[in-house]
Amino acid sequence: MAEVLTKPSRRIRNMVMKELRLIIKDKVALVLIFLLPAALIGMIWYVTNSSSMGGMSIGGGTGDGGGSDIGNATITEDSLRMGIVDLDSIHGGQDDLSENFTAFFENLANVTMFNTTDEAYRALYEQQIDAYMVIPDGFEYNLTENVPTYVEVHYDGNDFFNSATVQGIVQAGTIMFRASKLWIRSEIFPGVVIEFTPQGGYLESIFGGFIVIFSSYLGIAMTSAQSIVGDIPLRRMLLTPTNRLEVVLAKVIGYVIIGFFQSLLLVTLWVLAFNLSLNTSFFSLVIIMSLSSLTGSATGILISSVAGTRLQANQMFLFVLFATLILSGFFINVGVLDRILPMNQGLNLLIDTAFKGLSLLEVWDRILTLFAFSAAAILAATFIFSRKPTLG
Repeated sequence: MAEVLTKPSRRIRNMVMKELRLIIKDKVALVLIFLLPAALIGMIWYVTNSSSMGGMSIGGGTGDGGGSDIGNATITEDSLRMGIVDLDSIHGGQDDLSENFTAFFENLANVTMFNTTDEAYRALYEQQIDAYMVIPDGFEYNLTENVPTYVEVHYDGNDFFNSATVQGIVQAGTIMFRASKLWIRSEIFPGVVIEFTPQGGYLESIFGGFIVIFSSYLGIAMTSAQSIVGDIPLRRMLLTPTNRLEVVLAKVIGYVIIGFFQSLLLVTLWVLAFNLSLNTSFFSLVIIMSLSSLTGSATGILISSVAGTRLQANQMFLFVLFATLILSGFFINVGVLDRILPMNQGLNLLIDTAFKGLSLLEVWDRILTLFAFSAAAILAATFIFSRKPTLG
């Protein structure tokens, strides 16, 4: 009985070792897995150090709201969830300036009032609101005395879609408030505070994180997409009493091991090259990256099991590549797909741990989503692989 139980594990172990030997001997695969992602991070490092955009202050710094972004943001009623904290001590009457100011934003967004900044900050942290604005004490006094006053607008630096909309709505509300009072000077200055980002450059952190997840997921998927189709040694191995599920598991495990070392390289380069101070441990980042490699490996194996030739595998991977970029949630809002697709989940995991400081236990549901996607892809690959007459 013990021999029967140990045979499958021994066969899987032997196939994993065989797969690792094949990958190590394939110099092109090693370049694609390790050197190309490192080159991408190097390009970001060069560009950010050569341009004025590099090293943009993030993580709590306050900046001038700048010019109007009304033309750049799609402003519709209730499209943005905005919190407002009114700390002005002067209240009462129809001419209460802070209440008048707040009323204009109630026509532009779904407004929630908070008593303290801590309450608003927690709501932003838990994604109950998209941004919150703090009206300071002395707001009405400064305006009546012709003294410029400042309001702080806090938004999640990882929310790429609503950042422009937040600034556009703030500028629109400010302009309409001033117009209602026939004020022509810049009596109110909105300042932007970007929350939940690590200490370092904005572009280096945000785009660097995207490149890290992108490389971890698609880099492994690209190489594993060739792992079954056209595998000559595998043809002979299938003549032995080998289960197709064992073959798929062995190949997934082999590429996950390679992905683990790729994750170590990518995370190390990302942190050291840009001198980032992340809000989580290095170990947590490696676990998240390894999970991303797992989903990439399962995706590539599924592609390889469906494809009949290496050319078909390349064409199918290109489709997955562009579809992943479009639906990544980094450029456009993809709705419910953002909670399903593996790269989106990997990026969200990276943001919530490295930037917001959540522990792995607090994002356990997203980790389970990645495991569920990987399991589904492995089972689908096994089902398709078992019904293929040849390997192409």
